[in-house]
Amino acid sequence: MEPHKLKRWRIPTTSGGAWFYTCARPGRSKGNNQCVSDDLVHKWVNGLPGPNTAVVSLLGCKEDGMSEFVFYSFRSAFDAQRGRRLSLQEWLDRFHSGKSITVTEHPTVDYKEIPEDVLAVISADIVLLAAQGRTVVLMDSGGMERTGAVCRHMAAKEDSRTL
Repeated sequence: MEPHKLKRWRIPTTSGGAWFYTCARPGRSKGNNQCVSDDLVHKWVNGLPGPNTAVVSLLGCKEDGMSEFVFYSFRSAFDAQRGRRLSLQEWLDRFHSGKSITVTEHPTVDYKEIPEDVLAVISADIVLLAAQGRTVVLMDSGGMERTGAVCRHMAAKEDSRTL
């Protein structure tokens, strides 16, 4: 099921208790090293909570330096006009422009501790986006380790209701 490990969290430091979500990257439900088809990424996008969704991505690289975007066809497609590969934001703009999804990237390293100053910046982005009325989705590779570190830093509380 996409998005994999989708959970809802409450931000206790905001008035009214704003919410955000955490989940795994597109296609993670199929394993941790599988190529991910565009069709599966479309399913992930269509399963995201909304409206007005803002994805905060913690995807960066694995411990060995391999990019966490290597699994996606949009990263292997070369955009001749831009002279580089497509980003997740560009892919979303191309195929899901009507959803107006934004992506904020905070590249991190899988299985490595996120420095406190970086956790503070990520947390501030989540609070700001939520205050702007965005439906915030925090994403890492498996939907647990790095997103969990951010949730702990923010003292966020998981909503026990099933999504």
